[in-house]
Amino acid sequence: MTRHLTFSGPAARLQYALLMALFRVAVTRGLYGRFARGLGRLFPSGTAVWLHEDGAPPYRIALDDGYWTRFALWRAPYEPEVAAVLRAAAGAAPLFCDLGANKGYWTTRAAPLFDRVIAVEASNATFAALQANAGHLPKVTLHRAAIHGRSGNTLEFVNTHLSHASARLAGDGPTRAQDHVETVTTLAVDDLVPAGQPALIKLDVEGAEIAAIDGAARALKDGAVLIYEDHGNDPDCTVSAHLLDQPDMRLYSAGNGLVSMPDLASIHALKRDPFKGYNYIAAREGSPLLAAIAARFANLPQSR
Repeated sequence: MTRHLTFSGPAARLQYALLMALFRVAVTRGLYGRFARGLGRLFPSGTAVWLHEDGAPPYRIALDDGYWTRFALWRAPYEPEVAAVLRAAAGAAPLFCDLGANKGYWTTRAAPLFDRVIAVEASNATFAALQANAGHLPKVTLHRAAIHGRSGNTLEFVNTHLSHASARLAGDGPTRAQDHVETVTTLAVDDLVPAGQPALIKLDVEGAEIAAIDGAARALKDGAVLIYEDHGNDPDCTVSAHLLDQPDMRLYSAGNGLVSMPDLASIHALKRDPFKGYNYIAAREGSPLLAAIAARFANLPQSR
């Protein structure tokens, strides 16, 4: 992997250096966020870095963002197993869907690899950052919506006051006084992916995964491959259990090669951190795209 940073100015360089030093002594996820937000108040508004990786479009990271400064800057590389799947699928799938795209990290990484990229994000503020990062890219289409079982409904979406990464649909947890609730329209995967077109779909929709998977029934039947999150704080592996209940569905981990996950015990054994989301691969048996990914996966260089 090749990577370098550019900075919004001298203040950003200093803020970045201080963040990296402070992060070395933080011992919890909460302290990371407090450091980033607190330090950000001491610097001019809008300080940022742009992350440049492997020829992909630059990705802007605000330096008061406790999530991205931690995972993409200090603990890089970010989700290397997802990067490996994208590389393996490049050329075999014309379409990549980044559903729950956040600020567009995977949208920008996928843009050079696929003929077309669709990115969907529900939060208005986060969608604005997604537009800034990826709205100018020629092969990328953006939608502000919530991925769900059916298109055209409206739902309430909660932006949590501490982290954009914890935004979720209302009803999936308590809403606090400092949180911001907004209304968003739903989109189903089957209304995004053209019939008969193999697609690689990354799904990270913070609690709406089962409804989203139900709304992708036709796409999965057509051979789509799903990258989905099964969170470490879910001992029942609810999303994986829902997928395993479907006929002919095959699940895999991608952290150390493409490894079959035939049952919930296999899934659960890999989930050791209750604060972490774990990425798995799902597709129906016989998917040509899954076969292409499996054939290429072991021979592609892994980013570590």
